Amino acid sequence: MLKWRVAARLGTNVGGQGTQEAAPMRIRDVLADKGAHVFTVWPDARLDRVTRLFDERAIASVVVVDHAGRPLGIFTDRELVRALARQGPAVLEHTVGQEMLSPAPSCSPDDTVADVLRLMTDNRVRHVLVLRDGAMAGIVSIGDLVKIRLDDAELENRVLREMALARLVT
Repeated sequence: MLKWRVAARLGTNVGGQGTQEAAPMRIRDVLADKGAHVFTVWPDARLDRVTRLFDERAIASVVVVDHAGRPLGIFTDRELVRALARQGPAVLEHTVGQEMLSPAPSCSPDDTVADVLRLMTDNRVRHVLVLRDGAMAGIVSIGDLVKIRLDDAELENRVLREMALARLVT
């Protein structure tokens, strides 16, 4: 899919002909590549438990949900560091509901990667909840979006090189 999008943006297709305009990369494309799994906790989960979850699952965020599964906020490694810096180790006995970021920064699956990167930069956050009609559709991190951008740039470089070589040959 990525190869076709890059080729279309460059005014060609994979076969070397055509002049179609490509749509910008959307968050739904990122979720299609990475999956939509979201780690969730209830607001009464203690921070020491969430910290262990971060370590065990190699994750940096959890979405705090009510018992119906609706998102209430987000708790990330940044909120943990802030809470520890401000309140000391005793904060680990607090609940995630006391320290979460609420409302969670969010976007739609139809938002562009560029728009969500801008949202992350403007709000100084690294995780954004993806909501479809108010329900969780996934979560994206700055790492997910940077990876997509790097993959896109590498593929674009290869396509340009192939196009240049094809012109040299003909």
